[in-house]
Amino acid sequence: MGNSSFIPSLTPLRGIASILVVFFHFHIMIGQLTLQNNFVISKLYLMVDLFFVLSGFIMAHVYGDFFVVKIQKRSFIKFMKARFARLYPLHLFTFLYVFFLTLYLKSQIDFNQAPTIFQNILDNTAIPGVLTLTHAWGTHMEATWNTASWSISIEWFLYLLFPFLAFIIHKNGKYAMVILGLISFVFLFVICYYIEPQWIEEISKQRKLEGAFPNLRPTNTIDIITGFALLRGFCSFIFGMLTYEFYTRKLFKKILEKGFWFPLVWVLLFLCWINDILLDPFAILIFSVLILHASYADGLLKKLLNNRVFTYLGDISYSIYMVHIPIIITLFIVSLINGEMATPPEEISYMKNWIGAIIFLSIVIVIASCTYWFIEKPMRKMLKKL
Repeated sequence: MGNSSFIPSLTPLRGIASILVVFFHFHIMIGQLTLQNNFVISKLYLMVDLFFVLSGFIMAHVYGDFFVVKIQKRSFIKFMKARFARLYPLHLFTFLYVFFLTLYLKSQIDFNQAPTIFQNILDNTAIPGVLTLTHAWGTHMEATWNTASWSISIEWFLYLLFPFLAFIIHKNGKYAMVILGLISFVFLFVICYYIEPQWIEEISKQRKLEGAFPNLRPTNTIDIITGFALLRGFCSFIFGMLTYEFYTRKLFKKILEKGFWFPLVWVLLFLCWINDILLDPFAILIFSVLILHASYADGLLKKLLNNRVFTYLGDISYSIYMVHIPIIITLFIVSLINGEMATPPEEISYMKNWIGAIIFLSIVIVIASCTYWFIEKPMRKMLKKL
């Protein structure tokens, strides 16, 4: 386990996932993009789980050898420094942006009169957790401040666990793989049918939004974003590490290196999501297959995934993910200050909403490019030197 060689075909997957997350949040926060009984967009919260699976795979590939013999203090610190430099600068920047924007909002309106969900998200008591990347570990029911960063908080938790997981898998081989895989799969169903329904019920009460908007939620979901979200991330991360074990053994390589599987897998996912017939735990398995397939990519698929556009979107994917929610919050705050909070229209113009979504995505990519080149990349280099 562990290899310094780069697998370029995985980078575009991050770009694809981040763009789909942008469409998901536009759909649930700004303008509905599909009919109410069509869940193809509503299911795109699962792209975060694709990130978790991909993260487990890449961590095993790049850092697995750090912890083969034992977990040394020096190796652990080196690993965590590298991950801190990757995550924290942009996380801090987006938080500070939302924080100062909120101060301006509070200077313009009576914040106690703002919608309850705003008060929950922009909760000052969550700031210590945000600054320590622990804000999604269960201290608050709501995702706070830059709400997308809940998954970055989970990612930080997974990085802390990774050395121990890598050591256990290496020492116990296939037995650890089977046990961890089965446990993770079972817990995904526990989240789906026990934990997440309770969380949804409680968070709906806190938000005081019951019945305020059309019900766009699919069923059989694992879409919990605080507290037991640690377990959600853990399960997907484990599948990523196990997928890497398949990759090192070249399992199913002759089958999956054929390029036609890539579009077929995505078509299968979208068709299932349209009618909400795929349970979320099985989507995690499909993500593992997709990542293994991309890792084996050869010929036309390899050329397609590694073209400049997909590669660039993959490079700036973290910035895309981290800046799109602050942009949405900016729109909401401007509306609040102007007293123009929108209500759901009686008739939905899907054409206008899709045009708006594409314009919004374009703005996100431009801003993400700026944060990538002027904040994310230079700060990462500076922290690594320090």
